[in-house]
Amino acid sequence: MKSTLFKSLPFLPALSMGAMASPLVSYAGYVYENCTGPSITATNIAASYCANVEDIPIKSFTAYVFSGVCDDAKSPVLNVYTGSNCESGLFDTVSVDSEKQCFEADTTIVSLGVECV
Repeated sequence: MKSTLFKSLPFLPALSMGAMASPLVSYAGYVYENCTGPSITATNIAASYCANVEDIPIKSFTAYVFSGVCDDAKSPVLNVYTGSNCESGLFDTVSVDSEKQCFEADTTIVSLGVECV
C-alpha cells in the first residue's frame, strides 16, 4: 500500500511554481533624500496584500522585487498610501523590478500594497 506522500509527489513542482508566481516586494523608508543613511522602516509585501508601516515622515524610499513574478505578462507595481490599510491617500504608484530603485517621497507613508497590472 503506497503512502499518501508518494501519491502527492507529482503535484509538488506545480505547487512550487504557483508559489513563485506571486511577487514579493521589499520596501525601505529613509529619513534623508536619495535613500541615504540607514532606513527607518522596512517590510516585504506580497501581491494582493496590504502592509501597514511605521507612521514616520520620510524623504525617500527604495523598492524592488525580492522574489517571484506576475502572471500573464503583467508587471508588479507598489502602491504607496498616506492612509492605513491601503484604503485612502494614494500617494504614488511605482513600477518595480528586481533592481533596487530609489524614489523621492517627502511625506508620511502609512501603508503599502502590491499588485500586478
